[in-house]
Amino acid sequence: MQVVQNLRDQVVLIPDVRSVSLTKGSNIYCSSIYGPLSTPFDLDVFVDGQLELMQGNDVTPDRALMVYRLARGNYSILVAVDGYYLRSILNLLSSDIELQLRVGDKWMDAAGIVHSGNPPNGGEPLYLSSEKYAYALSTALSNQQYLAYAWQYARGSLIFFILMSVGSAALVFWLSGRAASPTQVLKHALENNEFIPYLQPIVSGKEQCWIGCEVLMRWQHPGQGLIQPNQFIPMAEDSELIVPMTRSIMQQVSAKFAPYVNQLPEGFHFGFNISANHCRDLSLVDDCRNFIQAFGGNKINITLELTERKLIVADATTDKLFAELHALGVFIAIDDFGTGHSSLTYLQKFKVDFLKIDQSFVGMIGSDALSSHIVGNVIDLATRLGLQTIAEGVENETQMRYLQAHNVDYLQGYMYGRPMPMNEFARYLFN
Repeated sequence: MQVVQNLRDQVVLIPDVRSVSLTKGSNIYCSSIYGPLSTPFDLDVFVDGQLELMQGNDVTPDRALMVYRLARGNYSILVAVDGYYLRSILNLLSSDIELQLRVGDKWMDAAGIVHSGNPPNGGEPLYLSSEKYAYALSTALSNQQYLAYAWQYARGSLIFFILMSVGSAALVFWLSGRAASPTQVLKHALENNEFIPYLQPIVSGKEQCWIGCEVLMRWQHPGQGLIQPNQFIPMAEDSELIVPMTRSIMQQVSAKFAPYVNQLPEGFHFGFNISANHCRDLSLVDDCRNFIQAFGGNKINITLELTERKLIVADATTDKLFAELHALGVFIAIDDFGTGHSSLTYLQKFKVDFLKIDQSFVGMIGSDALSSHIVGNVIDLATRLGLQTIAEGVENETQMRYLQAHNVDYLQGYMYGRPMPMNEFARYLFN
């Protein structure tokens, strides 16, 4: 059904959207997840008929989301936005003052947990409400914080009250201006070399020896410690900073391992994730060329893993980009194959060398027949297309034996090692 496909295309193309549904009255009649259906929903839960903040739903009961409703007459569209994106913004903005996102009597904290009622913060509450949508940012200042501002700016009682007013107004202004600050925070972190590589080993399916690694990005925040990629990669892509961040990671890896090129296994693979942002010009070719030249021009291989957060559009630039990358000997892999609508498009449009079987399917091997069939179909498709396969998320011997029996080329997962800092990875590799 074309309508269902259009809804699913919107979910694929628009970052952080989990689902789109069509309604008539108080009945949902079409969904990007389930297709045509007929199920009632409660209009009254939407604040101002517009927004609902939820801790989870039937599909993902433990994952928060916010649903936006756009109504036209008796019809409406429900758009579910993933809570991790909201949580990531709150996390970044709450480094100095703890903020909450409020929708009606519900609120989300910086940990991404949705509560009801009033936050337990002590002090005087402050709110900054959107003029267009039914949500607000809130925080609270304690008496000690008020006194600190007063002590800094005033001594006399008259000046005290005047400057208290100015300080409160300045605080509200600061809160309102923080909406654009994540980009500045990421840019500052990049300048301070806070983004670091973590490496997870990849082993040969038959010999079970290390033949490469996937290079993953982590944020070593000076105040919050190690931040996971799902909390900052979406904002890095939206702010166009993901390209220089990836370049920095590649430079750090080559600087660490190039001096040990003669100790690396022959044809050792370094895998890097790339997105649509990397495919808008040819700078990625220079980055890969510099990486290869750092190792003396041979001995190692680069695998670029295409992610699906944003669709990579096939045009003259991407055609030239992938042609030059293959001329350099760079391999192309489709990451998390089978979980999104872009995978088959990439197979049709680009010359691909590897398919990475998503860990959600691998994790159900031995306990879920459907997932086992999906894995088998992906392996069969790769064989018919002459592509190699990498299975992600291998955690036990049952999964490993199944994948070996089906001739999967390479395996990756906690069974062989978690993502680790470069020094730790090098210690295991060379010993």
